[in-house]
Amino acid sequence: MNSCRRNRTDYSFNRVPIGPRGSEVPVSRTHGFTLLEVLLATGLTTLLMAALYTAMSVYWTTATESYDEIERAQIARAVLRQMARDIQSCTFVEEELSTSEEDDDQTDDVDADTAMASYTNGLFGSDSDLVLYISRPDRDQDYISAQELMLPTDRSSDALVVRYLMAREGGSSLGGEFAASNATLSGPSEGLARMQGDLIGLSTAINQGDMGMQLAATALLAPEVAALKFEYFDGVDYLTEWDSTAQNAMPLAIIIELTLTVVQDENDDRNLAETVGALQDTVHRLVVPLPVCTPYVGETAL
Repeated sequence: MNSCRRNRTDYSFNRVPIGPRGSEVPVSRTHGFTLLEVLLATGLTTLLMAALYTAMSVYWTTATESYDEIERAQIARAVLRQMARDIQSCTFVEEELSTSEEDDDQTDDVDADTAMASYTNGLFGSDSDLVLYISRPDRDQDYISAQELMLPTDRSSDALVVRYLMAREGGSSLGGEFAASNATLSGPSEGLARMQGDLIGLSTAINQGDMGMQLAATALLAPEVAALKFEYFDGVDYLTEWDSTAQNAMPLAIIIELTLTVVQDENDDRNLAETVGALQDTVHRLVVPLPVCTPYVGETAL
């Protein structure tokens, strides 16, 4: 009896569970993934991550381009609005000429500096330089006498001189001087520059050769402007130069054309022209009518 009981106890762990009807119940066992399943899961995960990265890259590139386009459009709109406001503030008084003066078409060549030193109304412009004589009251009505003018911000009257030009390294006259004098560690200060000052004060500074006064009156308006072009419409043709004093007339309209580019950071050594998603140069154009011009009278048929 004792031996039988001992044997039953020794082999009790080999018993197979019996179901309610006497059938054997299978024992559950834990299985791992096969090598094929692991490789398949890894491949699918890799494909999913690659597709997600591509989608995010496309989204980021599109969003960056849209942001750059909006920012550039805002810059162009602000610059053109400022230039149009100055052009339409231009004053001009037509002189009464004698018959001999009207028949004399020969005029001496005049540059922008000469015009600013001697002209008092109208405009003088080339294809890349524009000098305007405008009337704009001072908001504070803080006027002083012409003898007390010391700073570009001093005002002796409502008459102002406004000049638009390109500041470039190695450029001639005021543009080159401004780019060199305002140079930073990253290079010269280049772009669209605007000069504004009292008519008498700036005229005196130019006559005396005071370049410091002219540089103090000049500010960099938009470094994003890579090129500037003016055209003057006389009712028939588009001209590249205009001298209202010599021609005794104002153009019907001035066409402004700006070429904007990306101002690259000094720490960015990429070639933006070959970079995918980089915004390329864009051209912005505006036609500004002049309210003080004489209406064009065409030839009448006989």
